Amino acid sequence: DDWQPYKIEVDIDVPEEISLQKFKGTGPQEGEKIAPEEAEGDAEPTTAPAAPAVDEGALGQLMDMGFNMNGCKRALMAVGGSNVEAAMNWVFEHNSDPDFNDPLPEGGSAASAAAPSSSDADETIVMSLVENLGCFTANQVRAAVKHCSGAADRAADWLFSHMDDLDGAIAALESTSVAENSTPKPTTPLEDGDGKYNLVGLISHIGKNTGSGHYVAHLKKDGKWVIFNDEKVALSKDPPIRHAYMYLFQRSDTIGAPNSEY
Repeated sequence: DDWQPYKIEVDIDVPEEISLQKFKGTGPQEGEKIAPEEAEGDAEPTTAPAAPAVDEGALGQLMDMGFNMNGCKRALMAVGGSNVEAAMNWVFEHNSDPDFNDPLPEGGSAASAAAPSSSDADETIVMSLVENLGCFTANQVRAAVKHCSGAADRAADWLFSHMDDLDGAIAALESTSVAENSTPKPTTPLEDGDGKYNLVGLISHIGKNTGSGHYVAHLKKDGKWVIFNDEKVALSKDPPIRHAYMYLFQRSDTIGAPNSEY
């Protein structure tokens, strides 16, 4: 309970050149079996948890308070099936949802009724907005719902804010979506260097403990060490290589000739 970090003065023997060549992999070894790559979409779908059973007595109590049966079922299923008080709280929080009184989907839960994929619009929300707003077509509402990730209130705001040129706004959304899906992701080939690295920088701490003090950086430039202490920059004759907090190494075969694709 009373743990706290301490600064300890320790000499660290850090060479300015290191080689990781012996740790490089050389491909499959004798007796090893390569696991087949799993293509996207081949993964086994996760099974949705079973919806809780609705207690008929609790359902009757909620309906006696004047709520629709579908809404009461949604509330009970969202809180476990039988807790009337929790279901009442859920009703007060969600009775303005556009799908509150809609029939429950088969096999789905009330809290996340038949959640569509990120690329599809929930038709329950679409048709509810079409009916409630009364001035937009199903296709227009569907585009807005998809653009707003299924949020009905945001979709309605988007529709009203683009009424001056709604068809043009929807066309722009569709063209953007097509461009994003058709543009290939850039790939940068991996380099296979010789595994040798040179120390090019270090960060050290000046102070008695970790709760106070100051950090400074040293960088190696043209074979000489340079200290960077806030706005002060100067040559360093004796950099604290054995007492640094962090060490920065650069692969030897990239010094002076970095890969332009990175």
